[in-house]
Amino acid sequence: MKIELTMALIKRLRLDSKPVGIDAKGELLFEPNPSGKDYIVYDSSQEAPPGFGVRVAKKKTFVIRRKVHGKSFMPTVGNVADFMADTKSALSNARAKAGKMALEIVETRANPNETARKRSAAELTLGDAFEKYRHHLATRTQRPATKETLRVADRAARKFAAWKWMDKRIKELTPDEIQQRFEVGKSAHPTANEQAFRWASAAVRWCMGMEELDAASAGREPLLRANPFMILTINKAFRSREQIEAAREEEGKRNPLTPSKTVGEFLEVAWAKRAVNDNETGVHYLILMLLWGCRKSEHAPCKWGELLSREERMVVSHVNFEGDEKHGPHVFFANTKNGRNHRLPLGPMATELLRRRQVSAAEECARRGFEIKSRGFVFPARSVKSKSGHYSDATTLLDALRDEARIDKLTRHDLRRSFGAVMESLDVPEGIRKRFFNHADANVTDTYTKPEWALLTEWMTRIEQGILAKAPNVYNALKPVDWPMLPAPEPHVSRAAKPRSGRPKKDLTSRQ
Repeated sequence: MKIELTMALIKRLRLDSKPVGIDAKGELLFEPNPSGKDYIVYDSSQEAPPGFGVRVAKKKTFVIRRKVHGKSFMPTVGNVADFMADTKSALSNARAKAGKMALEIVETRANPNETARKRSAAELTLGDAFEKYRHHLATRTQRPATKETLRVADRAARKFAAWKWMDKRIKELTPDEIQQRFEVGKSAHPTANEQAFRWASAAVRWCMGMEELDAASAGREPLLRANPFMILTINKAFRSREQIEAAREEEGKRNPLTPSKTVGEFLEVAWAKRAVNDNETGVHYLILMLLWGCRKSEHAPCKWGELLSREERMVVSHVNFEGDEKHGPHVFFANTKNGRNHRLPLGPMATELLRRRQVSAAEECARRGFEIKSRGFVFPARSVKSKSGHYSDATTLLDALRDEARIDKLTRHDLRRSFGAVMESLDVPEGIRKRFFNHADANVTDTYTKPEWALLTEWMTRIEQGILAKAPNVYNALKPVDWPMLPAPEPHVSRAAKPRSGRPKKDLTSRQ
């Protein structure tokens, strides 16, 4: 079919019917297209290059057809939707681009799109590889990357940007310079250095795989044949898991609280710190992180489950006091680091802490003038300017607690390790430990049978008791009323809050 195209006409074209002619009044005639097979309507306008038209399929695309020395070419000019940004000139722009592509076909006797893909593969830079791979991770259907994973990828990319490598073509990077740069970086920050180079190697490897598919489809040899970062794997430059663990042990980089001593000291100091400098949210945040053994990114965005719809509770991290038809009271972490949802039973003392947290959070939001955005969070942000609306950074508070409890080193992730140390001291079965930790190699699901859930609840209660019994004042404050009190020392007296630094207020009386 050939007719003078207009954007109005193109919008009318559909896959379930196709034009077959023009009636006496000049109106376009259509007939059903039950097979759903795509078709092309060519443009008869004098402004259009010969062979220009629109292909109607699941998506409408502009095409240009040329035959050179008996060989026919029909590359895609572009999706119609992409040209619609400039509605006044959409068709003119498509015709102009098609004309340029037609000339290129005649000159090169090749498909311009294939030529562009070849050129793109040959000119691919390290920055291009990172960008393409990052986009793939963020948009893939199976286990799309979390925000934390993308932040790690961006951090790796910034290292290469600082070395001015992002504009280097992959084909220009030599194994020797990669090895040399790796050796320079490993002495200062070996873990971050290895992580950056692993990301670069993965990005290039993914781009190579895509280029192999393009080349096979076009019947040509791939232009990216080797990954220069493989030199590090061939030379065994990366440390083994055993070497990494030994280095961490030697350097003291992993410092879980010990059940016999520092767990209790930390909790007593933290409990006393609640009333100092408006620290209650931060203290509750850290104590629950210890009681659940979760990652910092998992419980920070939790919301109150009763404020969510049934559909929202399937995709939003939340606390559910009532439980549901399959589970008792629980905390639900959505889309965790390994891409899975994770559900933990609430022990009785965590439940009591959360009940108090609910009252405190409502008071905080009202006092600080928060809008509805922050009111649903278990840990509302301290500032109305917060973009996320929830509390997330307890670094300063944790430093103060560590100093006051006289603990040399302690990070938020060490609280997760402390949860593991308590599980070991209680001889928690390996299968239960893996479920609580939500490890990627565990056979984990967030749906359990009633016996399974009852067993998890029993162990969570025992772990909770094992942790809080080390701090009797905290235990006695949170235990159920029918549990006996523990003998407790005098409560810790927290240090007074330091005065805020800054410019002293002006004395306005001197001006009167």
